[in-house]
Amino acid sequence: METVIRVIFVYIFVWACFRVLGKRELSQMAPFELVMLLFVPQFFSRALTRQDYSMTNAVAASTTLFSLVLLTSVLSFRFGAFRRFMEARPTVLVKGGQILGRSLGHERIAPDDIFSAMHKAGVERLEQVQWAILEADGKIAIIRSDGSQVEGTGVEGGAGARR
Repeated sequence: METVIRVIFVYIFVWACFRVLGKRELSQMAPFELVMLLFVPQFFSRALTRQDYSMTNAVAASTTLFSLVLLTSVLSFRFGAFRRFMEARPTVLVKGGQILGRSLGHERIAPDDIFSAMHKAGVERLEQVQWAILEADGKIAIIRSDGSQVEGTGVEGGAGARR
C-alpha cells in the first residue's frame, strides 16, 4: 500500500510541476530541457521502489530541476541576449542549389541528410533548392527556388545536428 501512495504522490507532484511550467514550455521545449526533465524518473525510481526511503531527496532534486527549466524559460523570454546565448541559431546548409560544406561540417550533417529532407519534401534535385536551413529544433527546412517553403523534416541518419 505504501508503494501506491508514493506513486500517487509522485504523479500529483509531477503534474503540479508541469502545470507551473505552462503550456508553452511543453510545446516549445528545447531538446536540452527535455533531456534534463528525463532525469526526474531517475530521481524518483529509488524512492518508489523503497530502496531509498527518502522521498524528500527525490522531491528536492526534481524541484531544483523544474525550477531551473522555468528560470531558463523566464530569462529567455525577458532578455533577448540570454535567449541568443541559450538557444541554437539556424544554419544555412544549402544556398542557391549549392551545398555549403563548411556549414555541414560545423553541424555534422551528412549530405544524405539534406537529400533525405529534400525527398520527404517532394524536391527531386538540389538545383530546385534555394535554401536548406537547419532550424534550431533540428529540422531541415527546404525552400524551393520558386520561393515556396516546404515544412521542415527532422534530421535522421548520419551524425545528426550538434546542439
